[in-house]
Amino acid sequence: MTITKEQAQTALQDLLRHMNVSAEVLVTDTEERISLEIKGEESALLIGKKGQTLDALQYMVNKIVCKGLPEGERTRPVQVDTEGYRSRRAETLTDLAHSLAEKVRGTGRPVELDPMTAMDRRIVHMALAESEGVETRSEGEGIYRHLVIFPKQSPRSP
Repeated sequence: MTITKEQAQTALQDLLRHMNVSAEVLVTDTEERISLEIKGEESALLIGKKGQTLDALQYMVNKIVCKGLPEGERTRPVQVDTEGYRSRRAETLTDLAHSLAEKVRGTGRPVELDPMTAMDRRIVHMALAESEGVETRSEGEGIYRHLVIFPKQSPRSP
């Protein structure tokens, strides 16, 4: 049994209806994920502070469509977006990551970022994965989990 794009679309449309939000839900279906784009006059309100409302909607849609699936069954995630927020956020985080990496290289001191979601931390990790002179690590637990950019320790020669 697998999640269909229709199930994901219906789940989000039902949530929006219960929130009294009039919007259209467009679906893009790939092998990696099902993407739902909310289009409507009130759609910008669904982003919330740092995307928290959008993240909550995405979490609920994933829970709804996975309900009843056998435990541990691997499914494609459902991503919810509106107004191109996710791509703008990724671009902002990538720019921030490169700027902070430059600071770390210049000062030789680590920089801690504010706590962020796993998705946001992943964007920063990926942005700096091939970056010269720095490395990243997630630290902390739960809502306090954050990312630290460290100067890369050069290997010592014997």
